[in-house]
Amino acid sequence: EYNEVWRLISAMVLHAGMIHYCLNMLALWFIGSAVEHCHGSRASILLFVAPAIGGTILSAIFLPNFISVGASGGIFGLVGACVADIVLNWGLLFNDFVNGGNNKN
Repeated sequence: EYNEVWRLISAMVLHAGMIHYCLNMLALWFIGSAVEHCHGSRASILLFVAPAIGGTILSAIFLPNFISVGASGGIFGLVGACVADIVLNWGLLFNDFVNGGNNKN
């Protein structure tokens, strides 16, 4: 059908059962709170919603005969933000100034 844009958003809030829901919410709680603490609420929402919609679109393209539900695409977007933070700030992880001179090389 045409004009059913709501399907892009509804897939990220639907889940395939209680275990699926609980695991997604647990991941969202830990990873989402870390990203929100570093980047703020607006950036966290964008880092969740954009990959979730992208995952829904890719799922519809490559798996047209299957139903796609869950927040996994959005959670992977948040994980990607965490990995990007680590890569971009790698020098700070082992910096003597940041670690208080306790760097053991």
